Amino acid sequence: MIRVRIPLMAGVLASALASCAPGASNTKLAGPPAAAPQSGAARLADALASADAAVQAGNDTALARPLAMIRGMGARPLDDATAATTAQWEARLPDQAPPLRGRALGPGYRHGMLGAGGDVRIEQTFLSGQKASIALSSPDAVELRLQVVDGTSQSVCQHTASRPICEWVPVFTQRHLIHVINPAKRKARFYLVVE
Repeated sequence: MIRVRIPLMAGVLASALASCAPGASNTKLAGPPAAAPQSGAARLADALASADAAVQAGNDTALARPLAMIRGMGARPLDDATAATTAQWEARLPDQAPPLRGRALGPGYRHGMLGAGGDVRIEQTFLSGQKASIALSSPDAVELRLQVVDGTSQSVCQHTASRPICEWVPVFTQRHLIHVINPAKRKARFYLVVE
């Protein structure tokens, strides 16, 4: 019985060693490609769009998670109208946690509606040497154009998509013009995140 096991074990061992040899075929299990990590601005824009969709559907249960993500990222509204919208969303949920104190700096966001062919312009200062990130999301899945121009009127980036993102590292601390355009023939809600 031992004699039968030794040749069997030797065969298994030889087979295992042969697969490790140079030039041996290394077949790996194919799986889905790893998704590229999203920037904080993109995650925040998606959370804002998810919160909006939950409110539109009247689903307060689905609203809780995106609001928790927004709070957790320390984001703050960039204008009074967006602050009012966020407060309305928060009011829909039962008080489950102590009041959020937030941090002084962090991502900011703005909600808006653009008519067909409409646009909005926002100025924002970005710091030299620190990654700047701007994400735009439309819960209506309308393709929007995002343009960013630096203080010397040079184009930093321009993208048209339903979720355009611009990321760069400014060479100088200066104000930038953020231009959101709706080239579609229908109105579109949007969330703009600046980080």
